[in-house]
Amino acid sequence: MTDDSATGHERPDAVAAIAARPEATGVRRGDQRRVRQLVWRPADGERVAVVARARNWLGRSLPRLVELGSCVRLQEDTELLLSELVTNAVLHAGGVTTIRLRLAGEILRVTVCDHVTAVPALRNTEPDDEHGRGLALVTALATRWGVERRHPVTGKCVWLELSTAPL
Repeated sequence: MTDDSATGHERPDAVAAIAARPEATGVRRGDQRRVRQLVWRPADGERVAVVARARNWLGRSLPRLVELGSCVRLQEDTELLLSELVTNAVLHAGGVTTIRLRLAGEILRVTVCDHVTAVPALRNTEPDDEHGRGLALVTALATRWGVERRHPVTGKCVWLELSTAPL
């Protein structure tokens, strides 16, 4: 669902097929592949329940972008990492404003935007710590990840990339 902020109602997920400037999409010049993305703006992004809703949205949305076939690992890794980013946004950054899935060639980018500009950092954890391993999981499973700061007062977007190429 996409939150219609003017009315406060949710409407079906928005699908955008984008043919944009290569430098804006991360696709190399001369690459004729299309970039496709799905965006979700949850109405209740500050609530813990949004984590489960995000996983459900991903389960419905990912097959619309990627031919999963027998690639269960991609589905599982994407679900785990999305859950980590959404949980971090809810617990540490005032909630989720936007979740975006973008496929460019064989690269799936998962982006979670929130309300706080502070950049997340990897933490050193002890074996008996109950929290603090989310970004370590992201680092271990994602091809790469990073943070885009939006306007200085409106928050940031944490993104990660996964390869959709068969192993």
